[in-house]
Amino acid sequence: MNTTDMTLDDVKRVLAQAVAAEAGVPAADLATDQPFTSYGLDSMAALAVGMEIEDACGLSDLPVDLLWDHPTVDSLSEALWNLMNTVPAPATADGRR
Repeated sequence: MNTTDMTLDDVKRVLAQAVAAEAGVPAADLATDQPFTSYGLDSMAALAVGMEIEDACGLSDLPVDLLWDHPTVDSLSEALWNLMNTVPAPATADGRR
């Protein structure tokens, strides 16, 4: 699937699968409104999830604290979808944004 065609539900599914894999639980058993910490995810697991969602969602250089600022699948998937659908500001004459 082209990442520009991903819906919010697609992003949520990818994220839930990545979190579930790191947490060692089936994705179907993951409560998307529960904090990542309730599944035992530490900073190393958060980094692994971050790398997975960067690849799956076509994003790069996600803020390191994104998972802590959005501590559930529900809130993070919305933040990721918004990042994926943000149109960068046009460059100025000197090349800056």
